[in-house]
Amino acid sequence: MKYFFKKNLIFYVVATACLLTFVLIFASKTSCSKNSNINATSEETHEEDKIEKVIIQKGDVLALTLNETKLSSEDSSEILRELKKLVSISKCLPGDFYEIAYDKVTGLWTNFSYYPSGMFYYEISKNPQSVIISEKKRLKTITSKYEKERTIESSLWAAMASCGVPADVIGAFADIFAWQIDFLTDTRQGDSFKIVYEIETVQKKETKLSSKIIAAEYKTASNSHKAFYFKTKIGQEGYFDEKGKSVKSAFLKAPLQFSRISSHFTARRVHPILKIARPHLGIDYAAPSGTPVSSIGDGTALKAQYSGGFGNLVIIRHANGYETYYGHLLKYAKNIKTGTKVKQGQVIGYVGMTGLATGPHLDFRIKLNGKFFDYLKMKQPPSTQLSGKDKTDFENNVKNIFN
Repeated sequence: MKYFFKKNLIFYVVATACLLTFVLIFASKTSCSKNSNINATSEETHEEDKIEKVIIQKGDVLALTLNETKLSSEDSSEILRELKKLVSISKCLPGDFYEIAYDKVTGLWTNFSYYPSGMFYYEISKNPQSVIISEKKRLKTITSKYEKERTIESSLWAAMASCGVPADVIGAFADIFAWQIDFLTDTRQGDSFKIVYEIETVQKKETKLSSKIIAAEYKTASNSHKAFYFKTKIGQEGYFDEKGKSVKSAFLKAPLQFSRISSHFTARRVHPILKIARPHLGIDYAAPSGTPVSSIGDGTALKAQYSGGFGNLVIIRHANGYETYYGHLLKYAKNIKTGTKVKQGQVIGYVGMTGLATGPHLDFRIKLNGKFFDYLKMKQPPSTQLSGKDKTDFENNVKNIFN
């Protein structure tokens, strides 16, 4: 019995010793693992500390922000002296930033890079011999291509925004088809769009430089409008339909963004103020007072003055015998006067109710060779059409875009 007890005691002592040894070894390994992690973190922090980045906030003075970095006052002064040779640091804006690189061994600065808005940045470097080189450099750009399509449920804007199309691209899409579609009044539920566009961004800053629509399509229940970007061999650029005809017409579809047409072209209408039947040889576009009014085409202002029942009136002469009238204006746009040259889409005045008018609207009229006609029935030719090698190149470029 004593022998058996003794044997068991020895067994328990040995087992306990083995268990303690195992625990110590495990603890040691765990401790090593933790230390390893600590060292790795320390090394990672050290690597991160090699580059110090400072973003300019509202109210910051660039020179003063250097005091918050690891630079000595002498180094800060040295960098500022060089930076001022390259750029005006007093014009830095919130969001501009700079980065300072330090030697991971000595801790001394080796490179200072300042990134203001735009495509350029300014770099000051210091080599081991303390020679300083200051340069203005151009950042690389990245062009990304996007393709989106969707069915319209409420408005073009809502449909395009819901699939991530940027606001400026939405506006450009509407501008491309301004000669065929008024998206305020012509959009219907069930219409759809397709768009292929590019966005150019600046590396490092990740800010957008530009955007460009490559191809666009707007489809209604009865029609499909397509437009493709193309640059001719002589450098002219624009948007053309699948047959190579410019989507830009000689005249805009409407001279303003209106809410409704309150009166159409007619040979007999009871005047709302005079209460007599008389011709209305134009179109009344109802719109809020102050709405911008644009010239539908290039031309010259023949008249910009108060004219009886028309109130404040602008008359513009266009090529090929066309004249357009813009009546009841609240006021004229800046620099619009008799003899002024105007461009298609240029604002010439603002909706009002001067003259004989019961509410704010634009009385718009057009005539050809001295005779007024219904603008809504006018069939407009394209402003230009591709031919020759340009047309061949265009057709080759666009034939598979929407297939």
